[in-house]
Amino acid sequence: MALAMAAMLLLASSVAGTSSEPCAAGACDLSDQTSLLSRGEKEYTQQGQQRPNFLFILVDDLGFGDVDICPNTLPYEQCPLRPTDPGRKHVLKTPRLKRMASEGMVMTNFYAPRAICSPSRMASLVGRDPVRFAGVDQHLRIFANTGARGGLPTTEETTAKRLKKLGYDTGYSGKWHMGLTNGTDPFAYAAWNHGFDSVEFFLEGSNGEPCHGGMLNPPDNPEVMHMCSFSHVLNSRGEVLEQPIRWENMTARQLNVTLSFIRSKAGGAKPWFFQHAFTAVHVPWNPSRFFVSDPTQRFWTDMVSEMDWAVGVLLDELVATKQENTMVLLSSDNGPYLEFASSHCPTNCRIQLPEFQREDESGTLGAYGCTPCNAATVSLPGPLSGGKGQVWEGGVRVPGIFWWPGKIKGGTVNPLVASQMDLLPTMVALAGGQVDDIGSLDGRDISESLISRPDPSGKPEGTFAYWCGTTLFAVRVGEHKVYYQTQLWVDGGAKATAPMYCGGTGKCCLGSPSRLCTCGGLGWENYVQTHSPPKAVNLTANPGEDLALVLEGEEYAQAVRRGNAFRLRRLQSVAEGLGLKVTDDPEALQRQISRVPNMMQVDVQVPDPTNSSRMLPPLEYQMKEFRPYDHCSPGLPDDKCKSRFICAVDPDYPGPYEYVLPDGSKCGTFRQPSGTSAFPEDLLPSVRRWHEDAGLVPVCLAGNASSKNMKACHMLEKYGLNNIPTGKIWNAGWTPRLSEWNV
Repeated sequence: MALAMAAMLLLASSVAGTSSEPCAAGACDLSDQTSLLSRGEKEYTQQGQQRPNFLFILVDDLGFGDVDICPNTLPYEQCPLRPTDPGRKHVLKTPRLKRMASEGMVMTNFYAPRAICSPSRMASLVGRDPVRFAGVDQHLRIFANTGARGGLPTTEETTAKRLKKLGYDTGYSGKWHMGLTNGTDPFAYAAWNHGFDSVEFFLEGSNGEPCHGGMLNPPDNPEVMHMCSFSHVLNSRGEVLEQPIRWENMTARQLNVTLSFIRSKAGGAKPWFFQHAFTAVHVPWNPSRFFVSDPTQRFWTDMVSEMDWAVGVLLDELVATKQENTMVLLSSDNGPYLEFASSHCPTNCRIQLPEFQREDESGTLGAYGCTPCNAATVSLPGPLSGGKGQVWEGGVRVPGIFWWPGKIKGGTVNPLVASQMDLLPTMVALAGGQVDDIGSLDGRDISESLISRPDPSGKPEGTFAYWCGTTLFAVRVGEHKVYYQTQLWVDGGAKATAPMYCGGTGKCCLGSPSRLCTCGGLGWENYVQTHSPPKAVNLTANPGEDLALVLEGEEYAQAVRRGNAFRLRRLQSVAEGLGLKVTDDPEALQRQISRVPNMMQVDVQVPDPTNSSRMLPPLEYQMKEFRPYDHCSPGLPDDKCKSRFICAVDPDYPGPYEYVLPDGSKCGTFRQPSGTSAFPEDLLPSVRRWHEDAGLVPVCLAGNASSKNMKACHMLEKYGLNNIPTGKIWNAGWTPRLSEWNV
């Protein structure tokens, strides 16, 4: 059914909108995938169609308000992914994303699966929420330490695995953060064990925040502010290429890896799928020098500029190599990181010099030289509320741009409620395959809607489930959102966050015990609010989710009735998949689901708030295959956990080192094939073109060897653009030879 539909869609000149509900379990008559490849190729041969390539560009922490991509002719209410503040317009530069949108489709109700990195990335790859396979916990909600066991189970069928069965080549570059080791195989959950063949630039963990107090550092090198055991670049041969990571020019260096893959496929007989997962625009603040827009101020939006440039280079390469038959999606793993990217300036001020450390009201030393940010220059949710870690709209509703020349009509704006979990069934259908387990997925095939020309003012259709940890906090059905629980915007003492923080909104949890707004549990119940009866809003009329304007009367009754029905179906489906007792009581279902031992809590134990001598989770709530758990809590790993850290011991490496293992080994190396972390000089012409497109005159000009420009560039080198307090580049000269500079 999906196979025939996919071929038909590519020939259709106009079609109706997509279905508003995914297939219910057992409702889709999908046949066995035994001969997927032969059937898919045969179908496309009959229709005279070439199967498309797929490029999934995933940005890290890019908020709904961090882009300027809407047609200027549309009212703001119909397409609000653009700045309205004059100061914001001045610093936010995304000309290539805007061109991509003008040549493709903007989705105005597009969702990341989750409000935080690890579970969101897992769901986008497998088309279903990780609560279905016990892949997420209630507390940290990320894989917090690469020495801890656990990750995305290899029993899950990723998009890459499914497309490989259909004859596709696959590749991956960038941030992973979906687990790595099972305790025996150090790369058990790595990308190359999830269907990705070409992996040459792989960050297994998060870019994260720096560890405090030099934790894990060698005793003779206290200055390195590394990324708390997440600082490695690997390839699929298990080789450590970079440890610790050299953050400067990370975007450009990763870009060259993806460009190499695209070029290698030009004129090839096989279609391909590639995921380019940026580390940008997550903290730390580390744009390449050519994108710094002010000589003294750290504008977070400079990282957005560099990301925008990189996306443009990728699209230009597809055109230059005649691979326009590529469906590209650009999106984000969650909303803006308001606590760290939008509350203090300079951005990510934790990495500033300790002598500028300030005392708080209690006399405790706090952040280094921090002041509230100017909202125009930081990461923002636009007209939405909240950000990363939150199930308010700003945490999960993100930019979504689809680009596919000749298939997707340029300049379209689509109000369909959709998410990254729709990618798997959509790509498989367009590749000529079928999904035989559609009932266990949370995504659906939206290809029909992608090649239509929807009305941007139409009512949004579709559903979305807002999970916070293992708890279903809210649901969306059409334009209505129904709340069963909400997160409170409070600090570490459960006091309301000051409105000057969080990008001037006050809608984040600065100082929270979990860094972000919590989901409750562990004695954190004061951080959430339960609504019984549930509250409901119309998101079209109330996009900022002002709960003083909740629905009443018949619209409220209908919204709650539909929301309750969807909530019950989703909880029953999850419980059934986990082998739990299925009932008609949503609260009983929720309690069962929350008690299931999960992969994300393996080796991450915390004290019981009611009994400090006991650690949670207790043995009976630990996953059987990993009992007993080790101690790999962030910043406090035991020796057994440290022994599983990836450690490249290079006798010729001069340091700085990331940490020392129990046997005394110092971890550190730099073995990138290029031999340098300098900005790739072959990309300098494209940087100059981007400056012209953006109308930006940067502090340090690309391709300008004048003494004045070189002085400015060297000034930025002293100013510091990475996560070492001195600001120096790690063991690498930065300035290219002058003879190679003029381009």
